[in-house]
Amino acid sequence: MKTLYVPVAEGRSNLCELLAKAESGVRVIFTSHGKPKAVLSAYRDGAAPWRAATPDDPARYGDLQKPVLEDWQ
Repeated sequence: MKTLYVPVAEGRSNLCELLAKAESGVRVIFTSHGKPKAVLSAYRDGAAPWRAATPDDPARYGDLQKPVLEDWQ
């Protein structure tokens, strides 16, 4: 993936051009005084969060809720 570093002031005046570059796969990093401040990248339609197709056997890990629900006094 190609990365392009652009000062914020330049990014303001060339935003449409930078959006087209981001859409084509270039990662644009906006800088202020030479330090990275923000990233512009292509939008990717997120898939469903990863989940196990079938959960593991709970006995394998023990009781994970009991320590959390114990009274802490």
